Amino acid sequence: MKKYFIITVILFLSITACESYNQDDYQEYIVVEGYVTAGQSLPEIRLSTTQVADSLYDFENSAIDNAIVQITLLDEDGETEELFEYVQITGQRGIYEPIVQSYRVEPRRTYKLDVVFTDRPDQISATTTVPDQVEVINEVPESVVYQSDEQLEIVLAETLPTRDQNVFVFNTISLEPAIENLTPFYLSVVEDEDDVDINEYVRNSSGLINEGNFDPLPDGTILLRFPWIGVAFFGENLVVTLSVDKNLSDVIRSQEVQLGGSTLSPGEIPNLLYNIEGGIGVFGSLTADTIQTNFSRPF
Repeated sequence: MKKYFIITVILFLSITACESYNQDDYQEYIVVEGYVTAGQSLPEIRLSTTQVADSLYDFENSAIDNAIVQITLLDEDGETEELFEYVQITGQRGIYEPIVQSYRVEPRRTYKLDVVFTDRPDQISATTTVPDQVEVINEVPESVVYQSDEQLEIVLAETLPTRDQNVFVFNTISLEPAIENLTPFYLSVVEDEDDVDINEYVRNSSGLINEGNFDPLPDGTILLRFPWIGVAFFGENLVVTLSVDKNLSDVIRSQEVQLGGSTLSPGEIPNLLYNIEGGIGVFGSLTADTIQTNFSRPF
């Protein structure tokens, strides 16, 4: 089994497109984006403001400069164990990075983000508890026949929960993206729509997988069955298994409702769920493990 440790961004926050703010009472919000990933350095933090719904969103034009950003590692009592200061990246508006690049994020630890500004009274804060490290422990076949009875199975080592239940997401990354390699469903989408770019499907997400969709085994390990809808291209693919925290799962779940994963009428569709005090966006965490396999044609 070939294993890779690749982290991919699992969200695209279309803040201005998805929110249902009353434009007559429009209020500007600060938008935060940061993904804390176990085993990686502390994340870049992106800061911007919302724009009115009828304007074209551009991050650079909405970016916030000269913010004071820090992330704190908290101990079990919620007190400061270690403080990490940030600086704005030279030549990049609204993007901040940690001064200390050597530190590696620890699973099952809690991190707190604080942001204040030199030219506005807003204060931003958010916390995230990183899930336990996921590890694929079964031997994954080098090739799997697409939509066969032998579904790709992934067994994860036992983890210690950091919340009421584990929530996972599969990301598939095609290593051979080409129109002739599209699986039937995605080929039909591309053929039916004139403006669809196949590169949109190079990285494909399964959506949230909660306890109702996987099998806890007697030895404490977890059996996940990879959904065929996650396969956009035949050929070699990386399959990334991610365990996400509550902040990420809340945003993804509410985003799925807004993008059509619900029977709610348009007037009932809620705003995205955020866990940011003083703003909107996402400050969440995840752990990941990655395998490679070939999804072959069934003929």
